Formats: sequence, structure tokens, C-alpha cells
Amino acid sequence: MYLPFFCLVLFSCGKGGDGNNTQPQKDPQISISDAYLFEGNSGTTSFPFTVTLDHASSKIVTVYYSTAEGSAGSGDYTSVSNQLLTFQPNETSKTININVTADDIEEADEQFSVVLSGPANASLAKSTAVATIRNDDTKAAFNNTGFDAPTSYPGYSLVWSDEFNGTSLDASAWTFETGNNGWGNNELENYTDRPDNLSLQDGKLVIHALKENYGGSSYTSARIKTQGKKEFKYGRIDIRAILPKGKGVWPALWMLGSNINTVGWPMSGEIDIMELLGQDPTKAYGTLHYGASAATHGQKGSSYILQSGSFNDEFHVFSMEWKQDQIKLYIDNNLYLTVNSTDVGSNPYPFNQPFFFIFNVAVGGNWPGSPDATTTFPQWMIVDYVRVYQ
Repeated sequence: MYLPFFCLVLFSCGKGGDGNNTQPQKDPQISISDAYLFEGNSGTTSFPFTVTLDHASSKIVTVYYSTAEGSAGSGDYTSVSNQLLTFQPNETSKTININVTADDIEEADEQFSVVLSGPANASLAKSTAVATIRNDDTKAAFNNTGFDAPTSYPGYSLVWSDEFNGTSLDASAWTFETGNNGWGNNELENYTDRPDNLSLQDGKLVIHALKENYGGSSYTSARIKTQGKKEFKYGRIDIRAILPKGKGVWPALWMLGSNINTVGWPMSGEIDIMELLGQDPTKAYGTLHYGASAATHGQKGSSYILQSGSFNDEFHVFSMEWKQDQIKLYIDNNLYLTVNSTDVGSNPYPFNQPFFFIFNVAVGGNWPGSPDATTTFPQWMIVDYVRVYQ
């Protein structure tokens, strides 16, 4: 009575069975790795990108690759277009090498991409690799072109200068001011005394404004002064400099009255030999501040606009002729502001006393506003010399 059931089971178990369970081979998926390397200082640096299949294939697999610009442009690396990459059967890894142009100029980390397209016998899982060219340099980019001042004037003698020809800042003349307290202007930078933010290069003083997280700030820079070391009353002052640019970048070459610690600002007086708003690098400002108190603060100033180029392109000379009861400001020996003691009205005239220098590059603040997406870093103020004649 059980035989028919047994035969039914055997018949059902064997129905349709041919013993071959092989499935069609699935095409592999292709991925490409990112690259994150230092640029190097000369020649070219090879950036490798690893392209992998997620499993071996018995077929030949091909895919095309091209570079695409990002913050790094084609001059920063050797661009390629529609290059064929071939995997022989059972190969699962290949390397693409892209040459990056190396130099010794400080710049922000930059990026470009390598993009895969047109795969054959495969599909794309990760088709774009991002290459980050890391900065490993400390030099500013500049040459010595631009206006230059004479080295003597009739009736004057050179009483002090800094030509910045050494390897470090002259501590007998200069002191660093550091910190991120806003400096009375709601500035965003943290001033440091690090070589990253101030260096001497090729006979020039370089203040580096950087975008980096440091001490609770998103930017760093440097600020130096001659207070208590080099203070002057009257004379001719020449400062030769290249200025930074970009929204929210605020360089200044200026002076404060030596009595500021006893009388405060603006009673001490302030002479802004040069200020510039980085969003308009063709226009520089000169301003004198005065007043018996903050409530009576007054100022006299003017601006100078270049007819061609910008203050970021090459050197310009910012000068002051200073005598009793009068100050005149010049750019490239062009007079653009005269202030006499009678111009301050009922306020005391504070400019017949010794003053000291301050050089700095601020980032952000009440006047320039904050950097935006158009602002690039690093930015540099490059000072060739400061000279005082009396």
C-alpha cells in the first residue's frame, strides 16, 4: 500500500533536475579611491588613485577616466581626458597616477577630481575621486616690482629703518601683540607670534593671514608694534608694501600716541598711514583720529584710488610728512590728505607728541565685515621697509 506513494516521491524529487545549478556571472562594480597628499616643493608629485573591482571577472573590463577642476585649476596638475583603463580577466586593482605641479609657495589646500565613465562589462559604484593637494610651503608669492622711495631727502637724515634683511623679527624694535579679544572692532582673527603668521623672506616682512582653527578662532594673523622701543615725533616716514585682498581682510600700517596707556584712546591720537578693505584692493585710506573721549571722537581722512591695477599687484609706498601742527599723507609720493591742528575744532590736537608703529592684518570686524565664499586664504601683507627721516 506504500509503493505508489514512494514512487510519487521519487518522481517528484527528480522532476526537472539536471544537476546544473550554475548562475550567470554578475558584472563587477568599480570604485575609485580619494587621494590626500602633500604637494611637494619642486618638479611634480605623482598622486595615485586606486581603482578596484568588487570581485574578479572572467571578462575584460574597461572604464574611462578624466580629471575635473575644483579649487585646484589645470595649472596645478596635469589634466587628462577620456583615458582608457583596462582590467584583464581576474584583475581586480589598477592605479591611475596624476602629476601635481609642485612649488614652494604657501597656498590653501586645493582639490580636483578624477571621474570614471563609460564602463564595459562592469558598473560604477564610486565614480568620482577627490584629490586634496595639501600645502607644505611657507613662502609668499611676490616680486619686487612697483613704486620705490628715494633713500634720502634734502634737509633730512635717516634716524631709523627696518629693512627686514635678517632671519627673524628684530626684538629690539618690535613686540608681538597676541590673542583674539576682538581688538575693539569685533575682529575674528587670533593674533599669534608663530612663524606661520609672521616670517622674513627675501628681505621682506610677511604677515600671513590664514584660515585655520586656532585658540577658538577660525582665522590667524600677526600684529606687531614698536611701543616702548621705537617711538618718534615728526619727520618723513616711508613704508613700502604689497597689501592683501579679499572680503573681510583688513591690513593696516598705523601709529598710536605713546601716552595711550595713561590717557586712553582717542585722547592719545591715532594715525592710520594706510588701511585697506580687501573687497576693494584698488582703494587705500588714510585717517587721523582724535578726541578728548570716545564720546567726542573725531576723525579726518581721505582715500586714494589707483588708476590701474591694485595694491595687491605690486609694491606701493605709503608716506607721511609730519611736522608741528600738520600731517600730510602720500601714496607713491602723491599727496592726498592734509590735516592741520586747526582742523580738529574744539578737540585737543594730539599729534605733537611721540607715536609708535603698529603693523597688522585683521580678519573681519565692524568696518570690513566678515570673509565670504569669495575670500581666499592665505593672504599676505608684505613690507619691504619702514624708514624714518628727521
